[in-house]
Amino acid sequence: MATPMLIKKNRLMLILSLAAVLLNVIVFIVTKVFDPFQHSMGMHDSGLPINASLVAGQIAICLLPVLSTIFAVYLYVRSKGSELLPWMNTLTLTFSSMGIISGGGGAVEFHFSIFMVIAATAYYENTRLIVMMTSLFAIQHVLGFLFVPRLVFGAESYSFLMLLLHAGFLLLTSGATYLQINSKKQITEQLEQEKKSKEEEIVELLEQVRSLAGQIGSTSDIVSGKSEQNVKTNQEMRQAFTEVAHGLGDQANAIEQMENNLQSIHQSIEDALTSSVEMKENAGQTEQAVANSYDKLQNLHLHMLQITAAINMVVERMTSLKQSSDRAKSMIHLIQKVADQTNLLALNASIEATRAGEHGKGISVVAEEIRKLANQSRDAATDIQTSMEAIQRESELTSAQIQKGQSVIKLSEAEVDAFAAEFDQVKETVAQCLAFIHTLNKRMHAIKSDSVNVTGEIAQISTVIEQGTAAMEELAHMSARQIESAMLVDGEVKRLTMLNHSLQERFIA
Repeated sequence: MATPMLIKKNRLMLILSLAAVLLNVIVFIVTKVFDPFQHSMGMHDSGLPINASLVAGQIAICLLPVLSTIFAVYLYVRSKGSELLPWMNTLTLTFSSMGIISGGGGAVEFHFSIFMVIAATAYYENTRLIVMMTSLFAIQHVLGFLFVPRLVFGAESYSFLMLLLHAGFLLLTSGATYLQINSKKQITEQLEQEKKSKEEEIVELLEQVRSLAGQIGSTSDIVSGKSEQNVKTNQEMRQAFTEVAHGLGDQANAIEQMENNLQSIHQSIEDALTSSVEMKENAGQTEQAVANSYDKLQNLHLHMLQITAAINMVVERMTSLKQSSDRAKSMIHLIQKVADQTNLLALNASIEATRAGEHGKGISVVAEEIRKLANQSRDAATDIQTSMEAIQRESELTSAQIQKGQSVIKLSEAEVDAFAAEFDQVKETVAQCLAFIHTLNKRMHAIKSDSVNVTGEIAQISTVIEQGTAAMEELAHMSARQIESAMLVDGEVKRLTMLNHSLQERFIA
């Protein structure tokens, strides 16, 4: 089925085809009569003789677009929207470009007409037409290169590289046109889909409008029926707002009393915090005193250890002294025994000296002296023994006293150790008390901060309640105005019902 767009395109393309045919004929006639393009034929064999077969070929190619145009006009007259007409117009443009090239002597300038007709054919937005035109031009160039190069290139022989260049640019132009047509088709299809979607949305919207009109009608009936109930409700709300306003006033008074009580509590917290700070300072001093006492106790314990060591050493010395006294006593007995024997020997020597007479006088004198020395040694040993016995008695008494002192020192050392252990517990207890006091002080500061915050929040609540009271009073006034507005709304609802009926009649029609 022919579309209006296809009819318009066929008409314009038929005009362009006629113009291309006319241009083809003009180029052919001008070239044959005036030959004005000889100056541009330097690269072609312009000096070659023109034979009858070449002219016949040029005429045949020149007449091809004329014949196709006649058939295209016939199709247009029969049916302006004929689907065959785009193909005939494309053939006409293709043959016209071929005729211009051959009629112009195959000059390079006339090969540009290929791009002209490709651009014109792109108006149809049909890639198959572009493929057909490109194929025909490719066949023209290949056949011309192989069989009649003068008809296509204006020379008896033509470079294969130049042929490839012609073919390359032809394919590039056709390919670009092909891609543009496909892209435009995709865009057009997308736009059509969007248009169709919008139309469907509009139809759906109209259905929704009809549905909403029905809903508005039923809703307006309900609203109209409940208008009196709304007025009554507004009156009840007004009374409730008034009662709430009175209740908020009572709450404001209670909050004010609570705020006064919180001020008293806050003052008590301030006093407690001051006491806590003083307690913290005293605890610090106590901790320092305990630390000093602990150091002194450690020094006392050290001194007790030193005294114990000294007493142990004295005990050892006294034991050694007793042993030395015992040894000295033994030696004294030995000395007395030796003195007695010496005295006895001296007596025997005196007796023998007396017997010897004059010869024994010297021995007698010596024996007497030895006897005196022996007596003196025995007397001295006796004195030493007496002294040693006195020393031993004193040593035993001293040793007994030292042992009693050692027992007392050991008992004192044990008591000092026990007191040190108990003092460690006291020190730990004092440290725990100090930590508790620090924690208590921090908590008192936190309680003070919370008390300040609570006081501020109570003040804010009081402000909010005052604002709420004012708002309730304003709501009561607004409720009165709303009652008046409800009466007006009732009238507007009735008018809306009439408009809804009018809207439904319009859409139904």
